[in-house]
Amino acid sequence: MIKKSLSKKLKNPILVAAWPGMGNVALKAANYLQEELSAQEYGVIEPQDFFTLSTIFIHNGLIEKVKLPISKFYYWKNEKGRNDLLIFTSESQPISGKEIRFSNLILEVAKKEGVEKIITFAAMSRSIDHHAKPSVWGTATSPELLDQLKKLNLNILNEGYIGGLNGVFLGIAKESDFDGICLLGEIPSYATHIENPRASLAVLEVFTKITEISLDLSKLSALAEYMEKEIDHYLLQFKEQFSQKDLPDKEKDKGPPYVH
Repeated sequence: MIKKSLSKKLKNPILVAAWPGMGNVALKAANYLQEELSAQEYGVIEPQDFFTLSTIFIHNGLIEKVKLPISKFYYWKNEKGRNDLLIFTSESQPISGKEIRFSNLILEVAKKEGVEKIITFAAMSRSIDHHAKPSVWGTATSPELLDQLKKLNLNILNEGYIGGLNGVFLGIAKESDFDGICLLGEIPSYATHIENPRASLAVLEVFTKITEISLDLSKLSALAEYMEKEIDHYLLQFKEQFSQKDLPDKEKDKGPPYVH
């Protein structure tokens, strides 16, 4: 990993980590956080050992150079609050079998910079309408952090599992004695493959309450409204292609949820 030197030590830093997942909820939230706070680049994890090449890109008939996913750290100094931020985002999940090694590289940096608490984001597929304000669910690595989530009146994910590193990373971090929280934004079960900035907005609203970090969410709110119209358009096209009798029955919530 290539790392920049910091002129000052980070103050009680919280690590925010995110990877792509359903609705791109986690990565969208973390990228918006980094951009809106103008967090500075800290370093990268070299991609060669963690990602495979499955496609190449062609432009104007010419094959472009190989592009591996970027996995990068950023830092932000909170001049008015008690916690600085260390933000990690990756453009892709690592290949199977590399999750622990990849996570431990991130945790090495977190430990070096004095991180004690980690926050990740994820999506939860639910039978909700895409116009509705999504609820946020939470889970934590300790009873103390779980109590904090309960005080915010969040829905608690008592049973279930979280696929991908947005969840797995916290399990690995717990083994290394880090505390962690995962905030999960609801997305419609019929639109899990469509970016859902409204769910990203919902988890960032909770994030600001937990961290007491002020964040302008107006751009994300505007994007959420735009995507609602895009989903409306998508559903209209879908209905035009299939008659109502050919559509599947509305999915019902049964059993432990699958989240990502």
